[in-house]
Amino acid sequence: MRNINFKYFLYARKSSESEDRQMASIEDQIAEAKRLAEKYNLNVVDVISESKSAKEPGRVGFNTMLKRIHKGEAQGILTWKLNRLARNPIDGGQISWMLQQNVIKHIQTFERDYNPSDNVLLMQVEFGMANQYVKDLSLDIRRGMRQKAERGWYPISGLPIGYTHNPKIVFGVNDEIVPNDEQFSILKKLWDLLLTGEYSIADIKKKGDSIGLRNKFKKTCSKNTYYYIFTNEFYSGYYRWRDKDGNLIRYKGRHKVMVSPIEFQKAQIIIHGRPNSMLKERKYDFPYRGIIKCGECGCTVTPDHKLQVICSNCKCKYSIKSKTACPQCKTEFAEMENPSIVDILYYHCTKSKGRCTQGSITKDLIETSIEEELKKISITKGFYSWALDGLKNGNENKEEAENLIRSLRKKVTEMENRISNLVNLRADGEIDAIQFNLSVLKTQKGIAAFEVEIEETKRQNIEWYDEKEKDYNFAFEALEKFKNGDDSVKTIIAKKLSSNLTLLNKKLDITTKESLLEVGKSYSVYSLKNDASNLI
Repeated sequence: MRNINFKYFLYARKSSESEDRQMASIEDQIAEAKRLAEKYNLNVVDVISESKSAKEPGRVGFNTMLKRIHKGEAQGILTWKLNRLARNPIDGGQISWMLQQNVIKHIQTFERDYNPSDNVLLMQVEFGMANQYVKDLSLDIRRGMRQKAERGWYPISGLPIGYTHNPKIVFGVNDEIVPNDEQFSILKKLWDLLLTGEYSIADIKKKGDSIGLRNKFKKTCSKNTYYYIFTNEFYSGYYRWRDKDGNLIRYKGRHKVMVSPIEFQKAQIIIHGRPNSMLKERKYDFPYRGIIKCGECGCTVTPDHKLQVICSNCKCKYSIKSKTACPQCKTEFAEMENPSIVDILYYHCTKSKGRCTQGSITKDLIETSIEEELKKISITKGFYSWALDGLKNGNENKEEAENLIRSLRKKVTEMENRISNLVNLRADGEIDAIQFNLSVLKTQKGIAAFEVEIEETKRQNIEWYDEKEKDYNFAFEALEKFKNGDDSVKTIIAKKLSSNLTLLNKKLDITTKESLLEVGKSYSVYSLKNDASNLI
């Protein structure tokens, strides 16, 4: 109920983030709110505005406004829409509670008004919808960026210098990332200069400044920017992004590269004297690290990276991990024309427990073994669809379990409310300490019992179905993903396939998870039945 004696704070907010892309500007919100104030004769004592997202608590202007309302400086809030006040449950809860307690006596928006006597459920629904909108938007954005990374396009707004997002993009038809013509040609010249081995980063910065390389602010680039450029593997065609499980994956981009991977590797040697930064990164990316055990002594199997160069002058082979020049003819690597690089990854026992007779095995042989094991549990699309349909049709237990869990959670909430009521009764002196402690203890035991029942119901009914569905998905997709995936993807698949990978006599022994073997057996039975039906 409006009261001409109430004082109001006019609150306006707009976020610079995508959640408010279609929202009116702060100036427009204030103008509309002032028209409402004039229409309803509302006494606005102050205007509070801020450019801040409301998806998380912590807005300075909003919190200051609530403190001033508690002090009695105003009794009402005037705002364009309710979602200007909150898009998260904490801020929304504060507003609802203050309205219920008559601290806030009136909220006026463009669409309707809210009073302490109103059913608070409507306000909670509106706040809940605003909160869910932000959550859904965030998930959609992350999903879209991940899918873009999987398509081969680096999903960041600020691309490295030399590249830009295609303003005329037609998805699936033309490139999503294209060269910035002016920057790209200049930067390509600077890469060529670096690869001669005759220029330092400082020299190249001077050259870049003189021939016109500029950042997005139309200013000359700093020396640190040049270091970033020449150590960023995006220019050789690669970038990293997290998959749906949060794992950092190295993707091969589809954008036009400025240098080849070997040229990028050569640049690291020129910059650092030896490929330190590159080697640390490659060490981090070694597949199957720490997940394979020695079948003889039980020690961990570790990777051993051989990075060697065949001198283009005298054909001597040497390691470039420790040498920057050919040990035989003294030719510097940076001066060689198209040197051959030998890049092989071996795996061998660490022998940390003492003597062990096991030899090494190459990465290729390990992957051949994993691929053969994946073929044993791989299923066709026809069986996959048939199995999932059967799983869904037999899903009555899951639905019953979900209904039971909802009922149990409702009881838990009721018992938690009971404890809150007991606290109020004790504070008012209506029950003594002994009654209070006994009642709370009894209620807590009841909550614990319900929570145990919830977890057991989930384990026996819901999680079983979820795990079976994951097994079918894995068996259907894993082989193809393993064949086409990078090292990070292959390592994840190997972990999901088996928790026991053993290296013995230069062979990888794989103990496939029992649930996946069951999928493979079911597929065999399914195939035999189909073959028999076709013969009839």
